[in-house]
Amino acid sequence: MDPNMMIQKALTEYDVCYKNRLYLPKDKVENITRSTGVPIPRNGIQVEIKDNDNSYWVNLGVEGNRYFIGRGWYNLRDARNLKAGDVIKLYWQDTKFIFSI
Repeated sequence: MDPNMMIQKALTEYDVCYKNRLYLPKDKVENITRSTGVPIPRNGIQVEIKDNDNSYWVNLGVEGNRYFIGRGWYNLRDARNLKAGDVIKLYWQDTKFIFSI
């Protein structure tokens, strides 16, 4: 696994609150976009997150200089009963993120 394609994050209260946004480390997202050559437009881009046999479509967006997973994040968060303090990993493989906890 290429570490430049991996995002690891300890979830914060904000990540699991009602606002339904998971903020991602800017440097890690920019490593992935640079490696894949796929830019993230202002209105975001739909990406798939695979979690074992489940698939979640989410919107990967940018707000100012911050990257986030928005629409669709709550489905994965609720399915895995994620809480602040949980450490998650998203690995970009081909055209999707592979999720692990």
